[in-house]
Amino acid sequence: MWSRILKVIAALYIPLLIFSLVWSYFQKQSLIDNLAMIQQRDIIKKSYHLTNQVNYLIESTKFWSDYAFPVSFSKNHQLDTSFINNYIKTVQLQKNFDQFRVLDLHGNEVLRYEKVAPRTMVKQMDLQNKVDRSYFQKGLSLKKGQVYVSPIELNKEYGIIEFPHKPVLRGITPVFNVNKEQIGLAVINFDLSERLQMMKTGLVNENFYLIDKNQNIVTTNLSVDTMPHIVEKIIPDSTEYKKLQLTNLIFREDTSFLEKGSLWVFRNVNIGFEKDIGMNRYINTIDVITDNDWAIIQEIPKAYIDSRLEIINKNLILFNFLTLVVIFLVGIYYAHLQEERSMFVSELETKNNALAKGKVQLEATNLLLKKVNNKLWLRNQQLEEFNYVVAHNLKSPVSSMSIVVDLLSKSKDQKSFDEFFPKLRSISESIKTLTEDVHTYVSILSNKKLKIENVNLLLLLKDVENDFVETLLDREASNFKTVYKLDAWHSLKCSKFYMKSIFQNLLSNAIKYRKPNAESHFIVETAWENNQKVLYVRDNGLGINMDRHRDSIFKLYKKFHRNISGKGMGLFIVKSQLEAMNATIEIESEEGVGTTFKIKFS
Repeated sequence: MWSRILKVIAALYIPLLIFSLVWSYFQKQSLIDNLAMIQQRDIIKKSYHLTNQVNYLIESTKFWSDYAFPVSFSKNHQLDTSFINNYIKTVQLQKNFDQFRVLDLHGNEVLRYEKVAPRTMVKQMDLQNKVDRSYFQKGLSLKKGQVYVSPIELNKEYGIIEFPHKPVLRGITPVFNVNKEQIGLAVINFDLSERLQMMKTGLVNENFYLIDKNQNIVTTNLSVDTMPHIVEKIIPDSTEYKKLQLTNLIFREDTSFLEKGSLWVFRNVNIGFEKDIGMNRYINTIDVITDNDWAIIQEIPKAYIDSRLEIINKNLILFNFLTLVVIFLVGIYYAHLQEERSMFVSELETKNNALAKGKVQLEATNLLLKKVNNKLWLRNQQLEEFNYVVAHNLKSPVSSMSIVVDLLSKSKDQKSFDEFFPKLRSISESIKTLTEDVHTYVSILSNKKLKIENVNLLLLLKDVENDFVETLLDREASNFKTVYKLDAWHSLKCSKFYMKSIFQNLLSNAIKYRKPNAESHFIVETAWENNQKVLYVRDNGLGINMDRHRDSIFKLYKKFHRNISGKGMGLFIVKSQLEAMNATIEIESEEGVGTTFKIKFS
């Protein structure tokens, strides 16, 4: 009884267990997808803070690429900077606008304005040389109208990183005087401290990372400062937040994935001038040069994900516990019911066994009858077709003979006899030929007990070749080759007499209907298809127009090449002999290409 109960529990609980696990998986996957979608939206919002600054920096820098400075604007003269006052009044109101400088072609600062307090920019007299700075070197290679956007860097003064650290983004463009002579570079610094701090805020205590193209961390909420890979030991005795190492982050494509138990959401920051993604919004006005390729990664920690998954796991456990209880009760009821029915089943088994044996015998008898009926139907079809052809072909010579006999009976001179007698002989020969064909076909149909033996195809084919040796050695047929590919199988249980007749007819047709003045071949190849022996016979002769003659290929007295002698009996005999051996034949042919016969043996 307990074995039955256990079987019921296994039969019912395992599918429900699988269902609950699949349901749990999709619930968890849905949770992960929703969290990833929320983070994607948050990343897009955070990207806006950075892209907004970059776009404004480009527009501010582009202004000076089109401005014509006075010729007198030089460090060797008292500078008249009144023309820049309105610009300074405007930009000092911008919260993140930090510095405006003009460098000459030797890296010397000619003009420097610096924000010293909110909404206050002051002209500085303590000027520096920036010839060794990378952004100055990049700026020298710019052409008129081009703007270079630098990477996010920590601001340096006199070659030393400024403290407290100030992350800056620079826009650089070449500047020209009214004579269109380049006099130096305009450099604008944006202080990104506030923007980057805003980007660190989160929704569900997730970790935020802004990384560059080398996966160096620009800023993260896990570090007290910016650019930890540049300044050593930002966090004492720690290098954890200098570079982000993730196994699944192979390609820089927007994606989300699970690693180390956390959910990571990666998204590229599309500033708007990335030419490789077709988003250069400044392509008609500003030629932007940059090495920047930023991305934002947000990590939802494992602890938070586990807390969200805990309720799903609890529901899964509760569902499985209740399911087991219900199934256990069902199992007890089922076992009791089965016990009551077991006696009834045992009584039926004996009767069922007897019925099963009778059914097997009946099926075997029906199968045998079906085969006999199929064979009788095929034989009737053959006889009907043969009867029609014979009656049709016999009608013409008999009518002709009747007419000739009637004419002879009415004629009384030797001349008429000499004239009609050859015609009578021709009619007699035609009737004789028809009689022989009838005899041939009747012998096939009446041969009920074929002698079946194991026939070696290669020996049989060589024997058939000997029947055509004189034809094959003939000068006109010297370029006719026979090829035998019997690797799949080489012997067959069949009527050797019929198989020889079949090969004789097929080889005779291949020789008779070969293409003149061309290399011809006759190929016999064995194969297995669906555990059935198949024989392919191919030639490259004149071929047959299948669109015209497909339905009459194997019919009696059908000829397809009027300029070549023949009775049209060969393929009819081939098909009849194969059907007598329970085999089938199919044909594919193309005029001027050749013919392929496919013979299947049951």
